[in-house]
Amino acid sequence: MKGAELLVDTLVQAGVRRLFSLSGNQIMPVYDALIDSGIAIVHVRHEAAAVYMADAWAQITGELGVALVTAGPGLGNTIASLFCARHSESPVLLLSGDSPIGADGDAVFQEMAQTDVTRPVVKATRRPARAERVGYDVAAAISRARSGRPGPAHVALPFDVLNAAAGGAARVGAGELARRPRELPVQAAGEIAERIARAERPIVLTGPCMNRSRNGVRLGELEAALGVPVIPVESPRGLRDPALGAFAGVLARSDLVVFLGKVLDYSVGFARPPVTDAAAEFVVIDPDEQVIEHAHRLASGRIALSACADSDLAAEATAAAASGTPAPGRAWREEVTGAVANRAIAVEIGARPHPQVVCEAVQRILDAAADPILICDGGEFGQ
Repeated sequence: MKGAELLVDTLVQAGVRRLFSLSGNQIMPVYDALIDSGIAIVHVRHEAAAVYMADAWAQITGELGVALVTAGPGLGNTIASLFCARHSESPVLLLSGDSPIGADGDAVFQEMAQTDVTRPVVKATRRPARAERVGYDVAAAISRARSGRPGPAHVALPFDVLNAAAGGAARVGAGELARRPRELPVQAAGEIAERIARAERPIVLTGPCMNRSRNGVRLGELEAALGVPVIPVESPRGLRDPALGAFAGVLARSDLVVFLGKVLDYSVGFARPPVTDAAAEFVVIDPDEQVIEHAHRLASGRIALSACADSDLAAEATAAAASGTPAPGRAWREEVTGAVANRAIAVEIGARPHPQVVCEAVQRILDAAADPILICDGGEFGQ
């Protein structure tokens, strides 16, 4: 078995059904190994598109998204889309062809220090030096992409390593590919539930990987158990996202804000007044210890409780702990729900079509489709 075959075998073990790719010389051994593997190749016209499509695949299916590109400029073209996948919290694996490891430093065709290039925008980056390491390094990257706050991981694949015999390298096991979960302690879950029950105007904020399309069932269960509004904040426009309606106004009146995998960043005004009430307390639950440290630096003295745990597992534990605890008043829940649903826009009739008129026309098309997916770009216009 060659390195390329060991790579493909690892992808099969990980349950990969489809990958997105733009072909090139350095990844031809992988293309050959994919024949009869059962993994479909979707060929694209630009390497960035391969990662964007892998990102979308991960969000829509809940599976790992995989992109395969060639070396040099091929890898370079993926940086912007890797950055987006990182902030979308999507589990993506980028595989890139690479110049031969045996010719490092010889100025061979498309030689590039790939791991140095991708390191700032991925969760992990690897470059196996021997064919027998390919399966292990790819499995480790997959596990890292899926664990904690999901995100992209990268493996550079030297051409000679792909073509070399892997010797007696063992196939990776399920344990090496598995997510590494961090669970919320039962005591912490109970304390969060109690604090929410005591609060008059509590709100739970989540990040992109805990949005309605990716974790809608889990969010619904958490809302039902706590009796508290759970609001995903994922747009670059933050609280100004039109999908949040007039939510910013009610957030400013909350007396307890639970940040469940939601970073205290620019999108929530760094949780500083007047975005939040100066007297409001915070609870911060996040899989990333650095994010928790960041929250303590920004909101020193306001954080009543913090814990390191995966967002989905923390949601489940908190929902379970809330069983039997009194829920906050219905009036507050209805006020928050009404604020989010607020779509009051002054429509001016004139020669130019108002944005709401355009959106209503698009909505009619979406309503007529069985399973619609809308993809748009254009910054402010898209919003």
